[in-house]
Amino acid sequence: MTITEIEAMLESGEKTPEQKLRLLKQVRATLMEELHGQQQLVDQVDYLIYTLQPTKKTRRTLI
Repeated sequence: MTITEIEAMLESGEKTPEQKLRLLKQVRATLMEELHGQQQLVDQVDYLIYTLQPTKKTRRTLI
């Protein structure tokens, strides 16, 4: 969802400030859920990178 789409939703129809605020809070909650899911994926990829990197002991023998 883009900011343009969010603004269009706010402008469509006659919404009270309270309704607009509720809508924005719902959009924010959805975005935060998506962000959390993406952060978990990044964490998993970071772990895989960590597991594939040589240890300090192995690095010394490679030099």
